[in-house]
Amino acid sequence: MPVRALLAIVVLCACACTSTVPSTSPSPSPAASPTPSPTPSPVATLPCKMPATVGIAGGGYIAKLGWITLPSGAITVDTTNEIDGSNEPVGIIWATNHSPQRFGVGEGTYSNAAGGWLPVPPELVAPDGLHYAYLHADGTIRVSNQNGQEAIIKDPNKLTPLAFTAAGVVLTSQTVDSNGLWLLDTTTQTIAPITPVAGNNDWHEVVHGTAWGVDSPGVLGYPAPTKLLTVSTVPGSTPTVAFTAPGGDSIALIATDTQGGVMIDLTGSAPGIEYLSSSGATSQAAAPTGTALARIGPRHHADAHGIWFIGQTGIFLFAQGSGLQAVGPAQTIDIVPGGDCT
Repeated sequence: MPVRALLAIVVLCACACTSTVPSTSPSPSPAASPTPSPTPSPVATLPCKMPATVGIAGGGYIAKLGWITLPSGAITVDTTNEIDGSNEPVGIIWATNHSPQRFGVGEGTYSNAAGGWLPVPPELVAPDGLHYAYLHADGTIRVSNQNGQEAIIKDPNKLTPLAFTAAGVVLTSQTVDSNGLWLLDTTTQTIAPITPVAGNNDWHEVVHGTAWGVDSPGVLGYPAPTKLLTVSTVPGSTPTVAFTAPGGDSIALIATDTQGGVMIDLTGSAPGIEYLSSSGATSQAAAPTGTALARIGPRHHADAHGIWFIGQTGIFLFAQGSGLQAVGPAQTIDIVPGGDCT
């Protein structure tokens, strides 16, 4: 489902399917079941295996699926399943290569409920594990079920899915700064504003009905972000500032955990890590000596172990109380988490 402004990865395009996909509304309603997907690990033991998109092949048109063993970083490729892309007039069309064919984007989540791979990252999978949302190449928003059926929602305001929650799909703008938030009701297919576009606000993640972001995307032409923002995903909500970086510092990255806390990665004159708990208390967290904190990840995923960061600087695990730990080797390919490590 975040760190968009920090990524320079263009091969995994958020494109989708053509009119060959049925346009009937998925059923039942994705909000009907409270069971999360992927299912969190009941016991956080190591080593474990995390489903993931484990590379790109076929000249950029095949997203390889598989598992990464943590913390060793060993990769196991699923030789049966992949997500294939085709270059069409509207853009790249991504779809699973197995029946039922599921259209989406060039990243995968393994869902036990659906019995296989869904072609979207975990944050775009509904709590029931059977539905998911994505932005179609023609500019519409699609809400799909595990059988490949889709509801097509017109998108005149050029919004894109940020997270699939029990209340609906949280949307944000398709701009450099993911500014403003909206809620798509998957039953009525109506879109209601949560909070309007304001300043350079850049919304990243949603957890437990709360959205988190920063006050600027921090890319070329924008100031470095210094404020952590939060807002309820109930329509009509007002954002508040949950944390402000000390003078001389800026926010390099934020990541939410499954408890509703936020890890704040600071860079600047005094780089370090702050943790904002779900109760609102802020504390400093330990970090490995000599680690370039601004370069960890930026791919990350939270599960029962904590928050995993996987990237070219190594594999790291953050947990409340123990801080950030370097646990595995650097990765030479882009590993996109696709579910919990179990």
